[in-house]
Amino acid sequence: MTTPRETNEYVLGTQDAELLRLGFQHRLWSRQAAEAWEAAKFCPGQHLLDVGCGPGYATTELAQLVGAQGRVLGVDTSERFINHLRTRAEAIGLPQVEAQVGDVQTMNLPEASFDGAFVRWVLCFVSQPDKVIKAVARALKPGSAFVLQDYYYYRGVSICPTKPVVRKVVEAVDQSWRVRGGDPDVGKRLPKLLKQAGFDVWRVEPLVRAARPDTALWQWPTTFFVNYLPVLIDMGLITKMDADAWNEHWADCTADPASAFLTPPMLSIIAVRRDT
Repeated sequence: MTTPRETNEYVLGTQDAELLRLGFQHRLWSRQAAEAWEAAKFCPGQHLLDVGCGPGYATTELAQLVGAQGRVLGVDTSERFINHLRTRAEAIGLPQVEAQVGDVQTMNLPEASFDGAFVRWVLCFVSQPDKVIKAVARALKPGSAFVLQDYYYYRGVSICPTKPVVRKVVEAVDQSWRVRGGDPDVGKRLPKLLKQAGFDVWRVEPLVRAARPDTALWQWPTTFFVNYLPVLIDMGLITKMDADAWNEHWADCTADPASAFLTPPMLSIIAVRRDT
């Protein structure tokens, strides 16, 4: 049974298959998030903000980090995802989680009320990332850290060995986000946007990983393209023949131990709210 689409739904959807994919995705990238949280000095007792929290897989981990004396607010445009977060937080006993439906570009949170904030794979999908950053700056206490992780060159995805269909599909993904107002290379803009919003950029590091067919990370692109190739066909950005060619090549790569998948290049940024 197909899950009905939401109004203003994610580019990638909010259906059950995407919910499962996001959970798997978080498990694969949770170490990189946790390392940034530690570097940003997120700790027990703090009040943290999870911007564009989706179903809240990172939100619940942040809630466990801050403990019973802390608080984590997750904000997301998807009512379906927010309801999932509320249900899950209650099921695993995390009353310190709050979940709010809202557009992260128009957040109006109490001024200087949070000790830290996190955003991952959100700014590449919104049309006004500067507004998100300004809203977070307003909500953070001076001296608080903002952790951002997002793509800076999505077309840098690589498959070894490669074929022309790989470039065609990757460019179609890039275009599909842009026609919805996003920017798959937004990471390049973030340091300047952060500075303009009142942050000092403390750390900027690249995040690129290589997956092999016998690793869990190999299943990340597998699940993504299973869900998203039909969307690209519906948008007229690729043909059914292109999708078939991609699937054939991916199956060949999966069967070849010498294959590799290089993830879309990301930046992991830590910025600190300046005293005003």
